[in-house]
Amino acid sequence: MGDLKLRPTNALDGLRLGISVSDSADLPMLGLHPHHAELALAEIARSVLLLSGRLVYGGRIKPPGYTQFLLSELERYGAHPDSLTLCLAAPEHETLTVKELKGLNNKLQTRGRVVCLSPSGLPMEMRSISELPEKQPSNSSSYSAMRQYLCENTDAQVILGGQLEQFQGSMPGVIEEAINSIKAEQPLYIVGGFGGAAALVAKTLEIDGFDWAPSNFPIQPDDKRIEDSLYELRSVADKSEASIRCSGLNELDLRKLSATHRPKEIASIIVNGLAAVHSNSH
Repeated sequence: MGDLKLRPTNALDGLRLGISVSDSADLPMLGLHPHHAELALAEIARSVLLLSGRLVYGGRIKPPGYTQFLLSELERYGAHPDSLTLCLAAPEHETLTVKELKGLNNKLQTRGRVVCLSPSGLPMEMRSISELPEKQPSNSSSYSAMRQYLCENTDAQVILGGQLEQFQGSMPGVIEEAINSIKAEQPLYIVGGFGGAAALVAKTLEIDGFDWAPSNFPIQPDDKRIEDSLYELRSVADKSEASIRCSGLNELDLRKLSATHRPKEIASIIVNGLAAVHSNSH
């Protein structure tokens, strides 16, 4: 399943793919650079958009990063309404003025939209953002609420990279999104070849033992929050493996996806799985 099959341009019409991506501390030991992760993200986004799929991303505007990269891909390939939904957790949109938010929304035009979430994870009207009370719940709960919103408003999830230090929330976001997807029995695609939290998820779920990688891959800091999150991941997966089994991929493809860092191979495996899942649901 390594090659992308020829498919009609509406093969993923209406399918909403959540994407979770952030830098990984493991890139240097693999001889990789953050730009390599950007190339993989671009290939995934391009492949999904060209088949009329939709992208949903929980990101940040400041400092610049993967959000701006996705916006550039949207300008080139987003031909359908709401091709990209950019969700901002409360601590993220609170750093922006209403003028900046409206400018971002206008930049997306009809191809995308910005959803600003309250600390409890509810979509907010743009005019109410400046009227937020001064005292907010912790960042941890705000980010968790955003991740739950993302899960409830997507049909499948891709995780790639992911910080295991200085992460926002009570646990690494990529691990929390994997937990949410498995609980929801949502197709989950784990790109582990860039290390980080995604590789740790693949290792914990025994999709790949990473015998091909350095012995300390992925680097796991001594942090009880990570240990607790992995315990919850194992517990949830023991109760339901539907998230992995319903991905449209066989075990070989799941292992390939967890090991490769080749952008075209990553995108083709994911899109072939998504197309199989999407065709079965219609």
